[in-house]
Amino acid sequence: MTSDAVTRATPVRVMRAEWVKFGTLLSNPITMCVAFLLTPGLAVLLVWARSAQSVTPTELLAGASWAQMLVAVLAAVFACTEWSSGTSRVTFLAAPTRWPVLVGKAVVMGVTAFLAGALGAGGALLAGAIGGVDLTGHASLAVRLVVGAGVYLAGIAILAVAIGVIVRDLVAGILTVIGFIWVLPLAITLIPWEPVPHVVPYLPSPAGGLLIAADNPASPLTAWGGGAVLFAWAVAGVLCAALVLGGRDV
Repeated sequence: MTSDAVTRATPVRVMRAEWVKFGTLLSNPITMCVAFLLTPGLAVLLVWARSAQSVTPTELLAGASWAQMLVAVLAAVFACTEWSSGTSRVTFLAAPTRWPVLVGKAVVMGVTAFLAGALGAGGALLAGAIGGVDLTGHASLAVRLVVGAGVYLAGIAILAVAIGVIVRDLVAGILTVIGFIWVLPLAITLIPWEPVPHVVPYLPSPAGGLLIAADNPASPLTAWGGGAVLFAWAVAGVLCAALVLGGRDV
């Protein structure tokens, strides 16, 4: 490969290549579509199974908590496949500075996850309104739920990409993402030391979950404060992944 070919691997072109990688494997957009459909689908089931008058707007977004699992696993697979398939050598030969590949993967997963979350939340609220759930007087809450669901899934996706790049192994990456996002908060609550459970609200999933939850005055974080904590984790993860990526052989 000539030096001219290497210099043409600009961050914009690397980003475009990551979009091509994501769309080329049909299971990626299909999985993201399933994640999108989970939220309105479960909202429809909830309205059908219960009296519409007893359903709150935040309960309509119960499916987002399940969608995050699909999004996180997909993001980890999207990141780890670079090494499991052996294409990392070709990728980093074309993009020797490496960090644009990481940023490209994070942006692709973040954007698609945001769209899946926001559109899914909008569909859930619409399904609830059609089913008789009273949303009058909840305009600001509806906006927070729609935008918040997108932000929540995007933050989880970016963090999962970072974990995948750090771990590299496909199975280990998936297990690490599941353990860090879901198992760790539950495990911490089992530690019999009073100060420890106070850490849980500042972990990625509990913090981000405040964006799609009812207001809780007892919580140490506001909804948007929880979103900020989630993205602080995501940014920290990407920075760690960039350091690891630059210091390892491919």
